[in-house]
Amino acid sequence: MNKVIIFDTTMRDGELTPGVQMNLTQKIAISQLLEQMGVDIIEVGYPAKLPKDFDEVFHIAKIIKKSTICGLANANTNEIITLAEALKPAKKSRIHTYTPVNLKHSSQLRESETLEIIKNSISLSRNYTDDVEWSAFDAPRSDADFLCKAIETAIKSGATTISIPDTLGLSSPAEFSQLLEMIFQRVPNIEQAIVSVHCHDDLGMAVENSLMALNCGVRQVECAINGLGARKGNADLEKVVMAIQRENFQVNIDISLMRQASELVAEITGVRDEDRKKLNADKRR
Repeated sequence: MNKVIIFDTTMRDGELTPGVQMNLTQKIAISQLLEQMGVDIIEVGYPAKLPKDFDEVFHIAKIIKKSTICGLANANTNEIITLAEALKPAKKSRIHTYTPVNLKHSSQLRESETLEIIKNSISLSRNYTDDVEWSAFDAPRSDADFLCKAIETAIKSGATTISIPDTLGLSSPAEFSQLLEMIFQRVPNIEQAIVSVHCHDDLGMAVENSLMALNCGVRQVECAINGLGARKGNADLEKVVMAIQRENFQVNIDISLMRQASELVAEITGVRDEDRKKLNADKRR
């Protein structure tokens, strides 16, 4: 129960960092080191959005054997099928799909249509793998009743992991904790899935929110090497892992390789952790 799954999105969300792009050779080097470190889930790219991502997911899926290879798709049928094709060579694969759930002030018809989209997209994904993650995009700003219905529907439809992202990175630890506690209390089948968090660092709270979530029942944390990611980045993998090890939780990460991973990604991207910290500090002024 105290095992925490580490989901790395350096190569997918990390490429949303301004000015950062990685090629296949670079992603292979990163993925091999992540596997050596013991990272559980490696999210490589978004195959339906970028042809290069398809090639990268496909080739890395042939190489990596111990870690689960993951790609992202929205609820669109073609996106899911494209991702499934890219993941075909993988020994262990995960389809990660998402649906916007911020439907405040929407009609009941739109809510019903969205629940049907969630059901159909996850059911389709289960045709290709029994490891399906569903993300409740923009969960913090969604209606609580609808969010709970959406999560319940996703689990009934076959999602094995439910991700609650702080999509805009604007939640305080108190607000995010309240959201997670509500989900664990109100979703009747929540125990049938692993709950994950994906925290952005717009307010500098990504690591703190990720760690706080563990005390609410979350058992997967999504993070990136050197905190790379959209806008001000994601929760920093090294900080998350080191903090988890100081708590009453377990991770299967070889911490002796984390500095090597940080240096490799910094060399590839040209973005070092201290550079990102300075950029974030400047933006907060």
